[in-house]
Formats: sequence, structure tokens, C-alpha cells
Amino acid sequence: MTASETGGPRINVDAALLAYLLPIVGPAYILGMRRRDDFARYHAVQSLTIVLAMILAPAVWIVFSWLIALLPFGGVVAAYIFALVVAAYLAVIVAWVAGIVNALRARRAPVPFFGRLLRA
Repeated sequence: MTASETGGPRINVDAALLAYLLPIVGPAYILGMRRRDDFARYHAVQSLTIVLAMILAPAVWIVFSWLIALLPFGGVVAAYIFALVVAAYLAVIVAWVAGIVNALRARRAPVPFFGRLLRA
């Protein structure tokens, strides 16, 4: 989408889409090389929030499970709490698809569940 199509400043949809398709490399490229592109930078931060959720969900579960493993039936409780990790990953998938759709539609909307955690 160019400035002539929108009547405003140029919006680089390709760079914003790259942030979601290459989860760590894309945002790093945008934040390092395209710092002046506000639209792409916004989606890079949204993508990094999704990646952060993907890393933190199992990490928190591992630490919590390790701590309660010493209790009687702690392993059973940890197994049931793993359902929260699965739910977090389902939320990540929804947020990732919504981010791709927002980038393709040239919208600057936060992704569901995680979009308001980090602000660009």
C-alpha cells in the first residue's frame, strides 16, 4: 500500500508482516534497521510480545511445577496446571493470526490477550 493509495504517509505492510512470519529475526531486523517506520515498529513490538508469551508460559509452569513437586500429589497438580500452558498457546495462535490480519489490513490494532502489555 503506497501513499497515493491511502492519501497519507506510506505504510510498509511487508515489513509489518515480516515481524510475524519471522518471530525473532523479523522484529530484530525492523527494530534495528527500520527504526523510523512507525507502522512496522508497532507490529514488531506486538510480535515480540507474542514471542515473550510463548517463552514465559512454559517457563513459569516449569518453575511452579518444580516448586510443588515436593508436595504430596504435587506432580498431579502440575499436570493439571499444564492445561494453562495449552490455553496460553491457543491464545498465542489467536494473537498471531490477528496480528497477521492487522498487518495485512494496514491496521494499528493491538493483538488480543497480549497486545497491550508492551506499547510501541
